Amino acid sequence: MAAAVAACVLAGTSAASSSYVYKYMAFVTVTGHGTVASVPRGISCPKTCRALFVRGTHLRLVPKPAPGWTFTTFDSKWCKGANCAFDLVSPHDCVGGACPVGAFGVRVAFVRSS
Repeated sequence: MAAAVAACVLAGTSAASSSYVYKYMAFVTVTGHGTVASVPRGISCPKTCRALFVRGTHLRLVPKPAPGWTFTTFDSKWCKGANCAFDLVSPHDCVGGACPVGAFGVRVAFVRSS
């Protein structure tokens, strides 16, 4: 089972500053044998399975099966079938420095080829 989960991270100089950059962290886990990379770069799982992206980034996940294995499907609220792309946004804004946790769960499966 694979999952991508995003958490809001606040980066800035002071609580009173309006120069905060809101970032989300995407997490990916892999089931079976293969890799999942992100566009833009940041995730290259199974080696690097989490990365920070600026809030609002359009993230695309790209699966690559290992030799002898086949990618089957993405399955989540945001991704169905052979393609997975979504925007790292939350239905709630980070207000007053309190960031909500947005969950971007994505299941990715690789199965042994017959």
